[in-house]
Amino acid sequence: MKVQKLEKIKFEEISLEVLKVLGMHLTFTITDNVGRVIYANDNYCNLIGKPKNSILGYGNDILKSHLSTDKVYKELWSAINNGHSWKGVLCHKSKDCKNLWLETAIYPMQSQNDNQKYISIYENITDYYELQNISDTRVRENKVAIKNISDITIAINSRAKILRATDNEISKDYDSIVGSYVYDFLDKDYHDAIRSKIKEVFSNKMPLDFQFTSCASSSGNQLYISYIEPVFNKSGEVTHANITTEVKTKDVRILKRLKDIETKYKAVLKSCEFGIIIVTDEDGTIKEWNKGAQLAFGYTESEVIGRSLTMLISKKYLEEGIKELLKIKETTGGHTRGETTELVGFKKNGEEFPVELTIHEWYCGKDRYFSAIMLDVSKRKKLEKRLIQKTKDLELFLYRSAHDLKAPISSAEGLIELIKHEDIDDITKELLEMLSTTLDQGKLLFNNLAFAASISEKKNELNIIDFEKEINKVLKMLSGLDNYEHIDFHIEIEQTKRFLSNRELFCSILQNLIQNAIIYSKAPSDDFCPKINIDVKQINNQVQLIVSDNGVGISDKNKDKVFDIYHRASNEGKQGTGLGLYIVKCIVEDLQGSITVDSQLGVGTTFKIAIPNQQKHKQND
Repeated sequence: MKVQKLEKIKFEEISLEVLKVLGMHLTFTITDNVGRVIYANDNYCNLIGKPKNSILGYGNDILKSHLSTDKVYKELWSAINNGHSWKGVLCHKSKDCKNLWLETAIYPMQSQNDNQKYISIYENITDYYELQNISDTRVRENKVAIKNISDITIAINSRAKILRATDNEISKDYDSIVGSYVYDFLDKDYHDAIRSKIKEVFSNKMPLDFQFTSCASSSGNQLYISYIEPVFNKSGEVTHANITTEVKTKDVRILKRLKDIETKYKAVLKSCEFGIIIVTDEDGTIKEWNKGAQLAFGYTESEVIGRSLTMLISKKYLEEGIKELLKIKETTGGHTRGETTELVGFKKNGEEFPVELTIHEWYCGKDRYFSAIMLDVSKRKKLEKRLIQKTKDLELFLYRSAHDLKAPISSAEGLIELIKHEDIDDITKELLEMLSTTLDQGKLLFNNLAFAASISEKKNELNIIDFEKEINKVLKMLSGLDNYEHIDFHIEIEQTKRFLSNRELFCSILQNLIQNAIIYSKAPSDDFCPKINIDVKQINNQVQLIVSDNGVGISDKNKDKVFDIYHRASNEGKQGTGLGLYIVKCIVEDLQGSITVDSQLGVGTTFKIAIPNQQKHKQND
């Protein structure tokens, strides 16, 4: 395969006349950015044996058949999405279960509304390819030889490549099909489904079953059920999976038992009133609708079955909602997992309401379905709104109270200074010093409370931060603390690019962590020197701050409490309000970062903080 850079072709520059001329000599299609065919010429329709109306608007099977490996597709889409052309050989399985090998060239085009489109040109090289690939011929021969697939056990890897095939009764090995793919024995319509099942078995490490019918050309049109079971090594990792298959019925029209089970499940689904459950096909067309959905949206079943799921999304948020649904559709990895998002629902009476939506993907034979499970979160949203308002009110109360209480403390400090200038005895002087210390503690507490109350507002004020400058500023501010002059500070900074965050909040983190390390440092001696290490590194799109010391440390029973409000691990002559680490944690969480502490009593403490770079926001410093 070959990838090359080229100038993008403007889609509007290709007229119908040009397409007609090209169609006389080439076999080609034009697809949109998600692989749906928006134009196919007659040569293409004749090649794959399908009428044009069954091709337009649907995904291009050639671009999603199993062909070689998933790696080929990743390279293909990576190339064309980045404006490159791609050339290589792709495989398409026809309805009669024969492989068509197509030399394919794909070129990106750009339309006026910036929607990416691709033109794919094909050349049928099946005869040449099969002559050059004898193993493929051996596979096709053995497909005739192995008349009953239920008699063998197949071992496969995560890409569905056959590693071993053994007869269940006589332990005969079918070496000639080793190296081929499970897809070679299935109708192409089932390829997506079996691929999804195999990926799920390898990732979830749980067995699954899979239903399929024989190819249309086969006699009897039998129904099979394959059981896919993971095989583990001693480390608990899946090394491969075994597939065993049994025939369920000779005629898929006789499925009374399965129909009975289906009827029971539908009855349970539709009678459920406590949840909104909607089942759609791959195109988002509603196929099933329960009573809970009817109560939530106000539509009857007959009014929604066969219509698009988008009818239930508010018109104001329709574009955004469709993007979310497509995103979920592309990222779902199996029916046991789903992505959750929030959308604005639209009732029959025109009322809008918020819903939390989880979509699960599953296959029934070759057909792909999505179950949309919704939850009306109107009450929760109202409570969240009230909680946010109450939080703002509380923060404002704390902020104003802290500032109001500072005024009488400042007055008291002034009175103390006046008293000190009077003729007083030593005992009174000592009492005044103690009172001054108490007032200082009160001022520190009020300052911390005011700062804690304003964190949420400050986080949106962004500045360019110079780590070295801010650390030096904080160290100068703390230089008056006891034992500061005896501490050996080691600072290491790796700043590779501009870092945006709130300067005041970042400095508060530094100040509280370093101040904590100084206050809880051990006294110097002949064989001991107190040390504090400050390391700042920019890794990818975040900054990592590590402050470590060899101080008194934290006991195991207190380690989980250090971030609690007003918690102090020690009161032995250590000054502090118990708010410092609480403030640090609040700041880190508001900045969407993370913080961890590792400490050993008598050995020292290490705080590790990671804060994302807010460079996506525009900021004039």
